Formats: sequence, structure tokens, C-alpha cells
Amino acid sequence: MTLDKLEQQVVLWSRMALLVPIVVSGLLGILYFCELWQLRTLFFIACGLYFTTAVIWWWWTMKSIHLLVRIMKTANEGISEVSDELKNIRKELQVDIKKTK
Repeated sequence: MTLDKLEQQVVLWSRMALLVPIVVSGLLGILYFCELWQLRTLFFIACGLYFTTAVIWWWWTMKSIHLLVRIMKTANEGISEVSDELKNIRKELQVDIKKTK
């Protein structure tokens, strides 16, 4: 997974977090008012859907956090390498300046 793909997924979750509960609640409300199913059945369907969504979202969140931690670790290693190289360059420049004096 890349950061671009993660960003797309975040946008998708944001949209779905708004739309899906409204659509599902509306559909369940219509089924209740049309007396097609009993309230208890609709309640268990709603609970099951919301529970499933929560589990999937939690799994996705942990996967995304893992990706971000890997990226931060790689960035930290890169910064450490650059820092070490700059220290070495500084030492070499100081040695060259002393030699020329």
C-alpha cells in the first residue's frame, strides 16, 4: 500500500461514514413502517451491520497505522544517514581547512 492509496481509502471511509448509516437507517425505517419485518429483526440486522463495520474499520485502521509506522521508520533511518554523512563532510572540511593553514 502507498500513501496515495491510503489517502484514497481515508476519503472513501469519510464518505461512507456519512452515507452508509443514513442509507441503512432509512432502509430499515422503510421496512419497519411498511411492516415487512418486525422491529426486533430490524434491530438485530442493524446491530450486525454496525458491528461488522466497526470490526472492518478497526482492522483497516491498524493496517494503516502499521503502514505509517513503517514509513516513519524508513524516514528516520534516512534522516540518520543524512545526518551521519553531513557530520562526516563537516569533519573532512575541518581537516582540509587545517591542512591549508
